[in-house]
Amino acid sequence: MKFLKKLRGKSHKDDPITDEERMIIKKCIRPGDIVFDVGAHHGKWSESVLKMADAKIHAFEASKDAHQVLQGTIADKVTLNWNAVSNRDEDLTFHVYRDDARLSSLHRRTSVEDQLLTAGFDAITVPGTTMDTYWAGRTEQIRFLKVDVEGAEYDVLRGTRNLLRRGQVDFLQFEYGGTFLDAGTSLRNVWSYLRRFGYRVLRVQNGKFTEVKKFTDKTEDYSYSNYLALHERLMKPFLKEGGEIELDFDRMAHFGIKPTGVLHVGGHEGNEITTYRAKGISPIVFVEANPDLAGGLRDRFASDSDVSVIESAAAEEEGNATFNITSMNQSSSLLELKDHAKLYPKIGVEKQITVRTALIDTLLDEAGIDPSTLDFIAMDIQGAELKALKGATKLLQHIKALQIEVNYSELYEGCALIHEIDAFLEEHGFIRVMTNTPYSEEWGDALYVRRPLVGSSIVGSMGRFANQVFQYLFIQTYAREYDYTPVNSTWAGDDIFNVTPGLTEMPELPFKIEEQGYELSNSTVANDPEVRPATDFAGFFQYHTRYYKPYKELMQAHFAFKGAYAERAAQLKALFDAQPGPVVPLHLRRGDFGTGVFFIAPESWYLDWLQGLREQHPDLTLYIASDEPDAVLPAFKDFNVITERDLPASDLEHGFFTDFAALTMGDHLAISNSSFSFAASMLNQTAQTFMRPDLTQEKLIDYDPWNAPVLLRKLEAEEAGEAFMSEKAKGRSKYKWRKVRKIFK
Repeated sequence: MKFLKKLRGKSHKDDPITDEERMIIKKCIRPGDIVFDVGAHHGKWSESVLKMADAKIHAFEASKDAHQVLQGTIADKVTLNWNAVSNRDEDLTFHVYRDDARLSSLHRRTSVEDQLLTAGFDAITVPGTTMDTYWAGRTEQIRFLKVDVEGAEYDVLRGTRNLLRRGQVDFLQFEYGGTFLDAGTSLRNVWSYLRRFGYRVLRVQNGKFTEVKKFTDKTEDYSYSNYLALHERLMKPFLKEGGEIELDFDRMAHFGIKPTGVLHVGGHEGNEITTYRAKGISPIVFVEANPDLAGGLRDRFASDSDVSVIESAAAEEEGNATFNITSMNQSSSLLELKDHAKLYPKIGVEKQITVRTALIDTLLDEAGIDPSTLDFIAMDIQGAELKALKGATKLLQHIKALQIEVNYSELYEGCALIHEIDAFLEEHGFIRVMTNTPYSEEWGDALYVRRPLVGSSIVGSMGRFANQVFQYLFIQTYAREYDYTPVNSTWAGDDIFNVTPGLTEMPELPFKIEEQGYELSNSTVANDPEVRPATDFAGFFQYHTRYYKPYKELMQAHFAFKGAYAERAAQLKALFDAQPGPVVPLHLRRGDFGTGVFFIAPESWYLDWLQGLREQHPDLTLYIASDEPDAVLPAFKDFNVITERDLPASDLEHGFFTDFAALTMGDHLAISNSSFSFAASMLNQTAQTFMRPDLTQEKLIDYDPWNAPVLLRKLEAEEAGEAFMSEKAKGRSKYKWRKVRKIFK
């Protein structure tokens, strides 16, 4: 029973809101904060938040019955949504368990249904959404995201990737336990995913927060527990841990950036010169608005030929403006103090002076400085950063990285907030990759880099066509996950699909990684706690397709046929449409199959399934796709059969295309244990049934192309018997020795 309790999670006797959860609420949520309650059930957690912090809550519940309860209790106090939150915007099946509705989930609780949930479940259809879709176009910071969705936590986070990438969620809490087993996911998946977006994960236990800094096998124990994740910028304010604000050259190096020339706007006393010299950065240009400080910089660097000092306030227009000099001159600004005065009441304006304002592009031109010699901007001008950037559009064309002071609240009157800086720099090809607020949650530094490339130079050369499909699929989705720019080498798909064209000459990327595993649980890339920009990826990337599912529609659009291949597909469709009833494509791989996981599936398995299907559809037609059609066709003599031979002859360069295209069509589909036909099934938008051979069950089983392993690997042909092997495999010495050893055993 202890094991069952671990699988199940909370027991009936548990308080719906634990002391640990109350501690988290008290520590993290403030009055007026925006809070998301995903998996609200009967609203007890939301009620606690309202009582303790009076936050602005958006509650989400998939169960219709639970949603009705919420309508009668807290609907007038929160924004209530009847949705299943996941990684896709589509109707979803939600399993409501009759024994205990709290255990209802998008994923069936198969591990405990026979022991604890014997009354069964009701499968209901619920409108699905993602957090990214729900909050699209909104710039407000989400203070807290609570996720309690019985195993679907990873799905929720995958649908929150844009908000996480921008650091727009401060804290998030999720439950972990045996529900992850039923969902086929792991704490490692969640931990590494959050780490890649700059979140630190803490286990909450016995009233303490313990950071999971490294992941080990012991961490993955499936014991019920709560975890709290917080954005890295909050480590010092929240846990009193973390560093100071420093120029983050290590992070730049992670993106393959080594600055060679710097423009430092807000030069102050020029103390960064030591760091710039140590990094070999030259030339160095300081811009300073305060005349006294600018004079000091000129005196200090009078003998340094590669250091320039420009006296002016950087702005978006030419002219003069009032400059507010404060009692601590690092806070001096073109803008008047606002929230800054509340945050630091001892700092005030001592005097005001008139200074010149000018565009950075103009200042560099006047000083005779070639902007192409500068590739890094450091900027700290107290709320006027966006104004300065708008005057540097020519310079930005040469910049690789910027580290800028940013604000989460209006510390200065009319200052740009971080989302405005993000939007402007995104228009110019930059993304934010680091945010550090060690002194206050309201302000800090952010690092922006030019949107990096990620690529795969082995597409077209490592493996055959289907392998290349997954390599392209991986690099495209990985780039979109982190807002990078994908590139890949040329491959057959360039001729066939509406894909982003491959490059004949790939750029030389500074980093290289090769994927070693197939399973998400042991993937070196999918579970990497670091993002890998400027990296050339190699591997097969045939992960369980739930990894790719958030990008289903996008990828199906990429894999639309074009040109002569679209014309050939149209011929196929016309042939299918001309048949009297449903068309059922079958893929029967023979020639190179019969060893390892690539077993030969007997025709009888397909016939057993087809007999039942024909009872429902007596007029069905089979399309046989096979590399040895003459060998397999006799088994289906009792059916109406069509093949590629029923079409006009084709001179397409890629001769496999007709069969591949056929597998993307039809009303029902049965494939081999083949990445070729599996990839085709992922593009099939018309089939009502998808079937594949399972060697362990010795029959065809159904599958979801966007939520299944690409290949079934539990048993190999040599283990199952010679009926599933090719003659070539039977003759291999390795197999013969296996038979001998088996006899002697």
